Amino acid sequence: MPRLKHHPLKRTFTKEEIANYYDHTEVHYRRFWKLDESMGLHYGVWEPGISNLAQAIKNTNVRLARLGKVQRGERVLDAGCGVGGSSIYLAAEYGCRASGITLSSRQVDRATGYAAKAGLAHLVNFSCQDYTRTNFDDNTFDLVWAIESMQTAIDKAAFLREMKRVLKPNGRILIADVFKHGQWQIEDSPLMQTMLGGWAMSDILSVEELDEEARKFGMHIAASEDVSRQIVPSIKRIYWASLAGMIGTKWYNLFHNATYFSKIHYKTGLAQYKAWKQGLWGYHLIEIKNQPS
Repeated sequence: MPRLKHHPLKRTFTKEEIANYYDHTEVHYRRFWKLDESMGLHYGVWEPGISNLAQAIKNTNVRLARLGKVQRGERVLDAGCGVGGSSIYLAAEYGCRASGITLSSRQVDRATGYAAKAGLAHLVNFSCQDYTRTNFDDNTFDLVWAIESMQTAIDKAAFLREMKRVLKPNGRILIADVFKHGQWQIEDSPLMQTMLGGWAMSDILSVEELDEEARKFGMHIAASEDVSRQIVPSIKRIYWASLAGMIGTKWYNLFHNATYFSKIHYKTGLAQYKAWKQGLWGYHLIEIKNQPS
């Protein structure tokens, strides 16, 4: 494994910086992550019958929907929708009416195009919004969907507070994300700083910490699945893609003024593998249920 030089800790990211991360690294995802086919910027969950990366990425949607018992025609907020793959899946498979929000106007355009191509523009829509301060009315959604977006929030409580507001009394939040394993603190873990900072993330919660935060807002974790072992092929693919990207990035930087995230993105891919090997993080599917007041 190559020696990994950690970059200095950056604890907070502005909304503009988070949007820039996705905009500036899209070319990496398009090349190495089958973006046009999978329409997902997240880890894929592998299981028997899954034969390629795009199927594994789409299977994350399948597994999360199964955990949350998604019903036909539900009203869904796709909070941190990326390029719209989950909204399109939920509309196609369940007839859900989905509103996807992201900080990136480029992702809004990309998602809108994918939805039109799939013939689902009548069921899904996308807009640029901050998921801690949306323009939706109270009690609008049956379901909030958050694949690898909740942990990006600097203030997780702000995310949960807003989701509580827009959820119907018996609504729920479905989350697929990386979660802290063990007792490490971000201040003391250069490895996790490198992994998370390269993805514009300040810190992550454990499953237990998320439940504690959710209960402050009258919600609780009702179901949880640890699928850490089932994303291992995805972890390894990111690692090998990052090794290849390291060479290209170093060569590119000799002749161009690359953006911050473009310069360090490969370091994140290396760090996520090493941190996983050390047992510092895992991947969980979570259902949080709202409790009527």
